[in-house]
This record gives sequence, C-alpha cells and structure tokens, in this order.
Amino acid sequence: MTQDFPHDETGELLRLMQEQGDDLSVARDIDFYLIFDTRDEATAFASRVDLGPEFRVSTAHYEKTAKWQASLTVHMAPVYAELLMLEKQVARLGRNYGGQPDGWGCSPAATKGTGP
Repeated sequence: MTQDFPHDETGELLRLMQEQGDDLSVARDIDFYLIFDTRDEATAFASRVDLGPEFRVSTAHYEKTAKWQASLTVHMAPVYAELLMLEKQVARLGRNYGGQPDGWGCSPAATKGTGP
C-alpha cells in the first residue's frame, strides 16, 4: 500500500524509502542524531536523558566536523507522525545540553528470510 506523506524532510525520506520498496509497516532500529561541540556535552546528555527503557543512547566522535555525536536508537516502524514527534522531543532535550539535532536514519526493513 502506497502512503502519501507531507512535503517536508521526514516525508521526503519516507517517500524515498517507500519508492525503494521498503515495507514501512515493519519495525526496525531507528537512530535519532544530535551533534555536540564537546565530548563532555555529549556524555552529559547520554548519561542524563531518559526517554524510556526502549531507547538506547550512545556517543561517538563525529569525524566530519571533529565534534561529538549522540544517537538515540529505538525499535519501531517508521511512522511519519511518531518520527516527527520524536525528532522534536530529541531536539528539545539535546538543546538542554548544547546539542543540535542532526536528523534520523535507519536501515531498510529486513525482507522475509533475510532478517531475525
């Protein structure tokens, strides 16, 4: 079933995924990214943020800009309204620690016989 999405960044990404044959009804790990100027800011965010037990938080050096990246990972289907809500929530929480939102990403859903 083809879905119609709003004409914004999230909608365009979902549209592209759908056009590439991705089954958007299938749950998968989705990462939400934040960029921090320093390691201390990124680790402070990672150690204090709590969106619930279904979220995993990690930090890493961000090679592109010599800054630090935090990623929040949750297993869910890529549903437009939920993605938008989580993007806003993650951005708001990240700004409390000096972070800037850097979008979200995920791998295509596993097709039958290729995934867990």
